[in-house]
Amino acid sequence: MNIFDGIQLPKIIYETESKFNGKVQVWEVGKTRKIKVDKIDQSISHTSPSANRLVWGKVIEVLEENAPDFKNILLLGLGGGTMAHLISEKFNAPNMVSVEIDPVMVDIAKNYFDLDSIPNHRVIIDDALRVVIEPEEFDLKPEFFNVCIVDIFQGEKYPDLGKSGNFITSVKKMVRPGGLLIFNRIYLDHHQDDVNIFIEYLGDFLQNVTCLVVAGYTNSDNVLIYGKV
Repeated sequence: MNIFDGIQLPKIIYETESKFNGKVQVWEVGKTRKIKVDKIDQSISHTSPSANRLVWGKVIEVLEENAPDFKNILLLGLGGGTMAHLISEKFNAPNMVSVEIDPVMVDIAKNYFDLDSIPNHRVIIDDALRVVIEPEEFDLKPEFFNVCIVDIFQGEKYPDLGKSGNFITSVKKMVRPGGLLIFNRIYLDHHQDDVNIFIEYLGDFLQNVTCLVVAGYTNSDNVLIYGKV
């Protein structure tokens, strides 16, 4: 018997180029799939045990602690839909709207991550900044959502517009007073100075800003920054 019998090695099952994200790969090992952009895992199968241990599961914990009874949630950034799947399962299929700028990501989420199985879920393919500045153009209403999660990345890069006061103010207007706003930022060593400045800046917009550093495959891959509107 070969010692490698039964070991399933990771393999690329799909690869394409995106205008927004560059090279996008779907990897598979066993029953788990991942989306990789710039060698960063942007999504993972929601059924994988790792999904709950990594940043997606930590967002669920923040929601359970700070907004357990929410009914309407806005996700800025969809990726492969890991977060949308977990939220739907943990919170009894709330009304959910996801905004994703990259149609390539939406197609991958549908074809490889079962996106269309999520109930009460609407996907808008457009720029998150445009959606929150002109919500009526997308049949959305200001102050409609109990929670908004900002999870916008292009590979490892967090868009500069995502740090602007105009963007933060517009996102805040989408959430009801007393609602919860959560930002996910990559917190590797070379990002930490920029993210720490962003955390201080958010104090001008949100109440009771809290940070949760999330260990991933290294000691501090992500930080969740959240507060009340």
